Amino acid sequence: MASTVVGQSGRVYVEGEVLQRHRSDHKLSVFKAESGNESFVLKRVPRPFYNLSLRLATEFAGSRRLRMHVDCNQEEGILVYRYFRSTLLALIRDDPEFPPAERKKILRRVGEAIQELHGKDWIHIDIKPDNILVNWASDKEGNQIVTDVALGDFDIAFKSEGGKPRNTPYAIGNVMWRSPEGQTGTGVTKASDIYSFGLVCIYTFGGGELLLLDEYQELAKHGISPEQEILTRHFSYFGPVSKGLLKQVNNEVWCNALKGASKMAEEAVKDEPERRFERWGVELGPEAQSMMSGMTNPDPTARTTIERVLTHQWWQEAT
Repeated sequence: MASTVVGQSGRVYVEGEVLQRHRSDHKLSVFKAESGNESFVLKRVPRPFYNLSLRLATEFAGSRRLRMHVDCNQEEGILVYRYFRSTLLALIRDDPEFPPAERKKILRRVGEAIQELHGKDWIHIDIKPDNILVNWASDKEGNQIVTDVALGDFDIAFKSEGGKPRNTPYAIGNVMWRSPEGQTGTGVTKASDIYSFGLVCIYTFGGGELLLLDEYQELAKHGISPEQEILTRHFSYFGPVSKGLLKQVNNEVWCNALKGASKMAEEAVKDEPERRFERWGVELGPEAQSMMSGMTNPDPTARTTIERVLTHQWWQEAT
């Protein structure tokens, strides 16, 4: 017999398929659930995240761009979310022909979600394609039309009081989508979200082969960490380490690591100048390349803001 959960609203949710299985505790898995004729997602979470979610839902009540929970069960630590058909990661992977104009629509709404967060001094820290939820439908002609987009997963979101950066003893977020400073765990700010969003934009318009890392075992054989590999790649794509980045990280060990990765990247670029985004990014078009270059500047102090991203000319271009 299927398990049921009663939300704070009094609504009853019937658990269905497991959407994400927890490695050690089945109760912490993420479930699809039904209530009436609607589908939802049930997520059992640790108490600190449950409390953080309540705080976020209060600050961003009514947001359509941020995926806040719509119901909860305090006793069991369960959050109830609207169900989405797919993530941006799965959408691009499963449907390479998904319309460019609709891809741009998705990115626009993600940008607006980030603007909401940053407007109240929150940093997401884990912006990546699988944290972007998407619904779409087909019209009478069979054209795919995006109907709803939301940025989700605020497990490690941080309230940056007075622009204060987040510093942790270890890097947080996904290694493939972190900013250079994010790889160190120090000096993480709103600019770090912009860098991650820039990578998402590049991925959405065809840069997946250059951004995604899947040879973990091969790297391990050579004693190379994923962080080192990603840093080297990104310095070769977007430019060398800068004084602004080193000053923001302000950690001797990590500054030396950044310099080392940057030096390796520069050697690679000498042999393969086409590694630079200024070369391969031309395929995106001049306006897209201009916007995304500003987002992925290795220097966080020179990176563009979300306000400038959203007012960039690229959004006005037909795709």
